[in-house]
Amino acid sequence: MGLTDSLCDILKESTETYENLVKLEYDKYDLMIRDDINRLDEIISKEQVFYLKIKGLEQRRQKATRNINMQDKTLKEIIESSSNEEEKYKLKLEYDRLFKVLLDLKKVNSKCKTLIEIRLHRIDNAISKIGEKENTYTNVENQKNKIKNYLISKKI
Repeated sequence: MGLTDSLCDILKESTETYENLVKLEYDKYDLMIRDDINRLDEIISKEQVFYLKIKGLEQRRQKATRNINMQDKTLKEIIESSSNEEEKYKLKLEYDRLFKVLLDLKKVNSKCKTLIEIRLHRIDNAISKIGEKENTYTNVENQKNKIKNYLISKKI
């Protein structure tokens, strides 16, 4: 099995793994909207399995690039340095598929982050309204220096 086959296999498997993770992230987002905490816990457990698999794939990719003495190069640089047009085409195709999936993952993660920030902002306001803000867990140093906790607004 040559460089192209090995890297293509790793990129294909990475793409499939990230596609499944993206589906899981959209499920997580829906569950967050519905406040389904029990199912959300299940999703988070499943996510951990994906992260372990991704870590293993990254180690395989690093080993494959070390074997060809290109460990300091990005995938894009490796693709561009290929002299075989067929290899270059196969690698570029897989790279583009993976890149697209990673953009989708970034998008859904941003949605989840925004939703969490909104919920935290509401909780912070509720705690302040009932006068319990100073009784919550906060950074002791912030309390001594009377520094307020601020949430970055995304024009909620």
